[in-house]
Amino acid sequence: MKYVIFWLALCLAACADNTGNVTGNKAEAESIEWFEGNLDEAFKLAKQENKPIFLYWGAVWCPPCQEIKQTVFKSRRFISLSDSFVPIYLDGDTARAQTAGEKFGVKGYPTMIVFSAAGQEITRIPGGIDISKYNDILAASLNSITPTATLVEMVNNGSGQLSESDFQQLAYYSWSQDQEALPEDYTPALFLKMSNASKEPMASARLYMQYLSEVASSTTAESESTITPDALQRVTRILEDDSLTLACWEYFAYETENLMPVIVDRNANPDSTKMLSDLWQSKMIVLSNSNVLSTAEQLAGFLPAIHYYYEHDETREIAPEFKQKILSATQKADRMTKNSFARQSVVSQMNYVLQSAHLISDAKALLINELEKSKAPYYFMNSLSSIAEKDGDDETAIEWKRKAFEASEGAATRFQWGANYVRTLVRLTPDNEALIVTTAFALVAEIDSGKDVFSGRNFSVLRAMTKSLNQWSEENGLEDNKILGDYTKLIETGCNAQKAESAAFKNCSSLI
Repeated sequence: MKYVIFWLALCLAACADNTGNVTGNKAEAESIEWFEGNLDEAFKLAKQENKPIFLYWGAVWCPPCQEIKQTVFKSRRFISLSDSFVPIYLDGDTARAQTAGEKFGVKGYPTMIVFSAAGQEITRIPGGIDISKYNDILAASLNSITPTATLVEMVNNGSGQLSESDFQQLAYYSWSQDQEALPEDYTPALFLKMSNASKEPMASARLYMQYLSEVASSTTAESESTITPDALQRVTRILEDDSLTLACWEYFAYETENLMPVIVDRNANPDSTKMLSDLWQSKMIVLSNSNVLSTAEQLAGFLPAIHYYYEHDETREIAPEFKQKILSATQKADRMTKNSFARQSVVSQMNYVLQSAHLISDAKALLINELEKSKAPYYFMNSLSSIAEKDGDDETAIEWKRKAFEASEGAATRFQWGANYVRTLVRLTPDNEALIVTTAFALVAEIDSGKDVFSGRNFSVLRAMTKSLNQWSEENGLEDNKILGDYTKLIETGCNAQKAESAAFKNCSSLI
């Protein structure tokens, strides 16, 4: 698929005061007793009490975050296990949250990290997996103090004997968000080695699918596809086993297009290709009713079938029977999901499935109807803007981006949505010089350049917006624009306010 929506929804929220303290809302936090204090205090307490740390980093608007909160954090077993940790909730919009994200190498929402009592990172837990597995991973973390990087090194060097829980830790690591646990010179074959070394079927299957994903990512569009030896047989065996398919759900749901070319040669083996594609899509639809999957992930079971339906002809009309199956599934999910926080995830997935199936009018109606229900309607306004832009309605696309920015809440969120608005203006109305540069200037001034603007996701947003502005300026001969010059000076002033040798200083220096 061209882009991935991974997962999920919420019924708790937490916030931090302007000293960076993490405070849980008791009415919404269910039974998890989130640590009330700042990060330094949390790590100090963990060391004193010899407890590991569970750090959750997310945002209210983020669909995968909402899913985690609505499902995993409501699990009685997970809540019980959390008592053995120092659980920290860090919202990305709170003061110094982006600095903390920079410190821990956090790149996206949600991120879940387990640290030892001494503060050493042990593992990162991905989203989109079988709900029960979160409990297994957290439970295993209580009995393991071996960092994932060390386990990888042991497999790579053939040193030491890894346990079943060690391989589970490797299999359920969040590789898509972080690869710091891997050697700098690693190749995809490392994951194959992990898979072959594991005697635990689910861990072995997941590590094998990660191996294929790595192979697919390393194969450039210009080069010939690399057909992986034995891949057809191994993937077929996984798909023929319901438990293994569910264990590898996110690979089969979201990476169909990327994985198939490294599994079987369509031109050389058309019969095998059809056999695998038929098995792949039929098994995913059958298992989409599994109760181990969240409502959003159940809908993802339709994605492979949608991909194959349009694989050879993007313009074909959708068959009435197939259309009705998709609409019935999304309508059922809509009816079942009453909680406004949970809907953030489910509606996001419904929108993705509907648009993937070329049911654009249904997706648009869904999004507009959701605006009055959602706790973060600005998230869906962005999708409405994208639909309008694809339709060639630039004016409406810009208007939805503007509304989304104005409706957004939270420092980091407003900065991200405002930057999206600026980049849209640059792309669709490059002649609107005054609005573009004044909006960009106001954005940087609003977020307070002396704090988090040069850290974490904020810096990534700033870098992308600045690059877009610089390209636009060069293309339109605006190097002497005064407001644009003031924008640059504002960044320089903020940069000079950072401590020398700090990560924020190094980041901002790269922009100047």
